[in-house]
This record gives sequence, C-alpha cells and structure tokens, in this order.
Amino acid sequence: MLTTAVTAEVAVLGIALGLVFSLGCYLVSNLSPGGMITPGWLGLVLVSDPRRMALIVLVTVATFVGTKLVQKLVILYGKRLFAAVLLLGVFLQLTVFLVLLHDWPFLFSHGTLGFIVPGLIAYQLVRQPVGATLLATGVVTLLSYVVLLSGVLLRVLPHT
Repeated sequence: MLTTAVTAEVAVLGIALGLVFSLGCYLVSNLSPGGMITPGWLGLVLVSDPRRMALIVLVTVATFVGTKLVQKLVILYGKRLFAAVLLLGVFLQLTVFLVLLHDWPFLFSHGTLGFIVPGLIAYQLVRQPVGATLLATGVVTLLSYVVLLSGVLLRVLPHT
C-alpha cells in the first residue's frame, strides 16, 4: 500500500482535477458526483493514506441514514436540507475525530476539508438516485486518483 504525504501544491492540484472531472460528469450525465470538490478530495485521500477512506465511507453512511431518519420528523428541502445534512456530517465527523484522535491520529492528517466531504456526499445521495450517485462519485474519484497517482509515481508532482 502506497502512503505518501502530499504537498499543498499537490492538494490544490487534486482539488482542481476533481473540479474539472466533476464538472465534466455533471455536464455529460446531469449527476453530481458527491459534490464538486469531493472526488478531488477523495483522490487525495487515496494517494496520501487509503486507510482514511473507510472512515469517510462510515461517516457518509451514518450521515445519510441520519438524514433519512430526520426527514421522517422534519420537512427538509432546499437550503435547509443542505444545511442539515452538512451539519450532521460535520457533527458525526467531529465526534469520530474526538474519539479516535488519541489512538489513530493518522486518520486526520488533512482534517479541515475532510470534515465536510461526508456531508456533501450524503447530500447528493439524498437528492439523486443512490446507485447513480455512487457510480458517478466512484468514476470521477478514480479519474482524479489515477491522474494524481501517476504524477506522484512518475515524480512529476512533488511529494514528501
């Protein structure tokens, strides 16, 4: 398993690649791949430390399920739905962060943006068909990952 720390420049490039691929996906299929920045972020996670992907998946699933439960009690749509899903995702990610930080600090090396990514994915899972959203997110993330990993392995991109 390849784990490497990525530089700030590579992180910016990863997010930019994700934006380009996400926009292409949206224009071609009219599906958002878990949000515009998500695939680039997930590609960076896979390049830097793939073990963190399990944590993102677990928090995303918990956020999605929690949102579906809240929707049975409260009418959520539009901006309120977006805010509620993101807040729930950040709350769950922060809770996991506080519980696991002491024992597994490597899971949170680039934590800032990672706190909102599960909420962004869960929001798209609520709004779009689940299977199509997962497929779009997976394909665009894979594209971002392959380009980033190729750059790192070919030593075209800086890494530490």
